[in-house]
This record gives sequence, structure tokens and C-alpha cells, in this order.
Amino acid sequence: MSLPTTPRVNSSMLATYVGQPVRFVGKIVEQNGTHATMQASDHGQVQINMNHSSQYTSQYIEVIGEVQSDGSINEMVSASFGDSFDLETYNQLVVKMQQFSTVF
Repeated sequence: MSLPTTPRVNSSMLATYVGQPVRFVGKIVEQNGTHATMQASDHGQVQINMNHSSQYTSQYIEVIGEVQSDGSINEMVSASFGDSFDLETYNQLVVKMQQFSTVF
């Protein structure tokens, strides 16, 4: 499957991308089959509407999906980032990538 170019975002940036695909990394806070709540790199919480075939098997997940008007993300595809990931450093990267979007 070919995926569109997707900006990396944290929870505070989602409103800017409603209706568009984004790349989001977070830590699983709660998961109940079709939905997951994730802690974003900027400490906000985001609801993920999981793809029907998704199974999150680690604490940190990258989700590529479309931002909804309520701030949730409809997952298109996801990837495990393992059980040890530095969200603070990742958030610094996300902010810089947004700040210098012409470079990234």
C-alpha cells in the first residue's frame, strides 16, 4: 500500500491537520479492541480509532492515519516502536520538523 507524505505531529498540532494524514507516535494508556488512548510526546492524550486488523503489542506505537474533527486519529497503518522510547526527545524532533518544514 502506498501511503501519502505525512507530517509528524504531537497532540497540540492535530487541529491544524483535520481531514489530513499524519504520523503520530505515543504510549498506550488504554486499549479496548477498536480504540486506544495514547499519551502524546507533548503529554496530551489522543484517541486512536484502530484499524480492524491492528494489534498493538508494545507500549510505544507509531500510527499513520487521518485526523478527525474531534482530534482523534483514524488509523490507516501502525508500527511498534517497542517498550522503551524517549517521547521527550521525539517531541523536540516533532517541533523542529514543524518549525523547519521546508528542510524536512
